[in-house]
Parts: sequence; C-alpha cells; structure tokens
Amino acid sequence: MRFIFTFLVFAVPILAQSNLPISFEENGLYGFKNKSGKVIIKPQYQQTMDFTKELVSFVVADNKWVCIDSKNKILLQVFIYDNGPDYYSEKLARFIENKKFGFFDSHCKKQIAASYDFVYPFEGGLSIVCNGCESKSDGEHSKIVGGKYGIINRKGKVILPTEYDSIDSIDFKKKTAIVTNNKIKNTINFK
Repeated sequence: MRFIFTFLVFAVPILAQSNLPISFEENGLYGFKNKSGKVIIKPQYQQTMDFTKELVSFVVADNKWVCIDSKNKILLQVFIYDNGPDYYSEKLARFIENKKFGFFDSHCKKQIAASYDFVYPFEGGLSIVCNGCESKSDGEHSKIVGGKYGIINRKGKVILPTEYDSIDSIDFKKKTAIVTNNKIKNTINFK
C-alpha cells in the first residue's frame, strides 16, 4: 500500500507533464505538437517557451511576448523584462493592455486590472505604481521618470494613492513609506 501511494505521488506529476505540448521549428517559425507528434498549433511564432503545468506558454508574436493557452488563444501581452517575459514576484507578473500595466498569475489570468502607466514587481505584498510616468531610454536599459506614485497590495487595493512625486523607501515591518512631494520628504503610515 505504501509503495502504491509513493508511486502515485511521484508518477502522476511526471505523467501529467509528459502530456504538455512540445515546441517545434519549421522554416524559422515555431509551433507546438502533442506527444503523438500531431501539430496542434501551426508554426507561426518567432520564439516559444515550453508550456507550463497550467497549460500556458509564452511566445513571441509580432515582436511582442504574449501568453497563449493550448488552443492558441492569446490571453494577454506580457511586459518584457530582460529580453523575455516578465518574471513572477510573489506569484504575480506584469502585463500590458492599452498601454497600461496590470498583474497576472501563473494561469495568465488577470488578477489586477491594467490601470497604471507603470507598476513595479511586488515585494513584501506591495507594489509601487505610477500614473503620468513614462519609460525613458538609458542606453541598453530604460528608467521610469515623472508622474505620480502610490502603492497597491496584491489584491489591487490602493494603500497609498498615486499622488507623490516619488516613493523613496518602504519599511514593511513598521508599515511606513518615505515619500517625496515638491522636494519635501515625509514619512507616511499605511495599513
């Protein structure tokens, strides 16, 4: 009995992953086949990543990283970070919709609506967000300048409204933020 339980605990995840679509290349474009070799998504992408256990994949379509499901439905456009799709921070990553930023989960389901001009990855359950800001090229990289900044939590609830020139630091234990407005620094308490 113990052997069967141990076998199931280890074998079921391995068997489930073996059913994931497999990327292949044809004439410089990438698509996906099932484990039998049948094409399920014809070659059409410039680059692909493996499907995840959640049955989503990140692919490059028209020079943009997007998330697709196994039926080839585009779920969202992913924010590009370090030449690839954004990384997950606290189980959320960033997406772009109508030039606004929001957050999605590992199933590529939108968790926080795209309503900010930029959002920073979550840290300690909080994300610094801004409106009126923009990305300026700084050589190989870019930086976010201008606008008004605030803080949201992982549910998208506004912790500090987007009314500060900058949020310089956050003390997660004391639940305070040092903010700047009109070149004056203040410490703000939040819950």
